[in-house]
Amino acid sequence: MKHQEMAWLSVWQVGLLVIAFQDAKCVQPMNVNDLGGTRRHLSSQLQPMTSRTMQPLTRIELPGRRIRETATKLRAAHATGEKPSPPSNSLRLVCISDTHNTRPTLPLGDVLIHAGDLTENGSFAEVQAELKWLSDQPHTYKILIAGNHDVLMDDAFSTSTQSDGMASTKRNGIWNGGPSSISKIAASLWTFPSTRPALGRESDLRPRRLTIFGSPWTLRYGKSAFQYQTDDEIHWTTRFASLDTKPDIVVTHGPPKHHLDARGGRRVGCPYLAEAIARVQPRLVVFGHIHVSYGREDVVLDGVQRAYEEVMTGWGGWDAVVWMAILVLWAQLMGWILPFNFGKQSTTLVNAAVVSGPKNDLKNDPIVVEL
Repeated sequence: MKHQEMAWLSVWQVGLLVIAFQDAKCVQPMNVNDLGGTRRHLSSQLQPMTSRTMQPLTRIELPGRRIRETATKLRAAHATGEKPSPPSNSLRLVCISDTHNTRPTLPLGDVLIHAGDLTENGSFAEVQAELKWLSDQPHTYKILIAGNHDVLMDDAFSTSTQSDGMASTKRNGIWNGGPSSISKIAASLWTFPSTRPALGRESDLRPRRLTIFGSPWTLRYGKSAFQYQTDDEIHWTTRFASLDTKPDIVVTHGPPKHHLDARGGRRVGCPYLAEAIARVQPRLVVFGHIHVSYGREDVVLDGVQRAYEEVMTGWGGWDAVVWMAILVLWAQLMGWILPFNFGKQSTTLVNAAVVSGPKNDLKNDPIVVEL
């Protein structure tokens, strides 16, 4: 009998906890010492509550869940217009990242962009072999930044670790005497003029100019190259503030937060990079690093999108949601009064990670973008 009483008491306590969680008004104050310790008395106290209020839990309310749902619905209701088709004289850019010593078949194009992790271990032999592979590609222009696996390219990291093969980097002069057809950029702005006609359009000989900002830095995760602290708010602000010209293309190894950066149910991109990109609003952003989030998206980085990202990051509250609602209503009103497509410029974001899977045994195709 004693064991039965203890079991029923446990059931009653659990039932009371569930009721309190679902509807605090249904719980009556009760002194446990007055229960008498009998099964019959406990049953009489439990029955009225369970018949009226005990319902199975269907979901758990997480903190901030409602505000994020509201922001997501507002963003979905915000029509930004159809993505315009590329003009006939567009440039063809082939984007890859995270090849990790693999050598995918690359489609033809005007510019080849590699967003880092050219190698797996960053050894001298790996770097030499992969640079040779890149230099053999037919693309007129090739842009390469390092990734966190390309440890040989990080002078500070290679000096501090003195890993096998790294100390010989400067003696071999790889960075001064590498393939001339590859432009290696690290936190710098690079502009190239081109009088070459776009691929397949020999009649178009107009000069072109493309400005590219590249940086290999990623959020700190383990011991690797080109990393900065996760709470470093000025890392990207400082780098973009130093630019004299607005870049057409931004190439980073790590992703901006909320853009092709999902891993294990979490968004692992950098919120400060996302904030900087929203200010600069380039035509194209190329990155990799998070293999499982390979893909492309086209986003208009307007006030609605920025407020949405602030809410999802946790920087904005209900005031940001109200501002989103105002902007959405205003956009819809203007669309009704002036039903013209003003062609808001969208930013194309590309996670071009080639390898994927637990052993990097899955291969993704290069992503081609026309600007």
